[in-house]
Amino acid sequence: MMTKEHSLLRKSLVRKIKRVSFITLALTLMIFILSAGILQADTPEAVTDDFDTELNFSETPERIVSLAPSITELLFALDLGDNIVGVTTYCDYPPEAMEVETIGSITEPNIEAIVEKDPDLVVATGINPIDEIETLQDLGLEVAGFEDPTNLDFTFELIDKVGRLTGKQTVAENTAEKMEDRLNQILELTETKDDITPLVFYEIWHDPLTTAGTNTYIEDLLNIIGAENLGGQAGEGWPMFDQETLILEDPDVYITSPHDPGMDAEELFAEIAERENYEALTAVQEERVYLIDEDKVNRPSPRIIDGLIELTKAVYPELAEELAEI
Repeated sequence: MMTKEHSLLRKSLVRKIKRVSFITLALTLMIFILSAGILQADTPEAVTDDFDTELNFSETPERIVSLAPSITELLFALDLGDNIVGVTTYCDYPPEAMEVETIGSITEPNIEAIVEKDPDLVVATGINPIDEIETLQDLGLEVAGFEDPTNLDFTFELIDKVGRLTGKQTVAENTAEKMEDRLNQILELTETKDDITPLVFYEIWHDPLTTAGTNTYIEDLLNIIGAENLGGQAGEGWPMFDQETLILEDPDVYITSPHDPGMDAEELFAEIAERENYEALTAVQEERVYLIDEDKVNRPSPRIIDGLIELTKAVYPELAEELAEI
């Protein structure tokens, strides 16, 4: 006959067995989930760069050198900041980029310094000297060359390519989806303004007067929000612009970027208003002169949407409150 003590001991033993079984099951389930996650982790895919070079990594690149600020910013946006071992002197965003060792400038990268970094991947752009890129390739380094996009469509393509090349497909897809969502919100707002086409002049430099022409991010972004880029009249890229034509065309909005670190926005606006004949400009008379961070509207990263929002606020200041929520 089972005594009371035996009964209690048995119940205690059963509880312990059940507890151990539960813990074992939980650990097994956890291992299964982690294993599944590892199996589903992104791996690099073959990508053909903009110089018709096919790159195909069997393992994820762990050490990356960036040869341009735009590339550095994009790599950080794809959670590759910890993999960057070398950047150029003008790689200033995000702030963490300035903590990475430099390997020369955009136009004069230090080949020896790059080789010493022992990179798995070097990412270049169309503004890097082609002979420097070829030298790196001749030394046996894997170099991916991508032209800097000049419109949003190409930006999404670049994000996709770099994501696949580095095994960051999921991050790239999520990044693109967030950008597209914000873009659609901007378009919903600007579509209410389709009855007007504001004329906008974007000043890149003041002496000589230089602007953003056709085949530039700035023109594409202005066109997206229903504005006309006056600089497009001067040609492609970054052409000089005739001041007499500027006064004659009389843009509704005048946008510029910081030229002197020591000059604040108010001082810059005053300087523009005091230029010869500029008092005749409607944009000056109506105080429609705006200062925008040029990097936000020229670099292919999620910040391009921030740049688009700044442009939209300048063109349609009445939408500023709604745009601030995007």
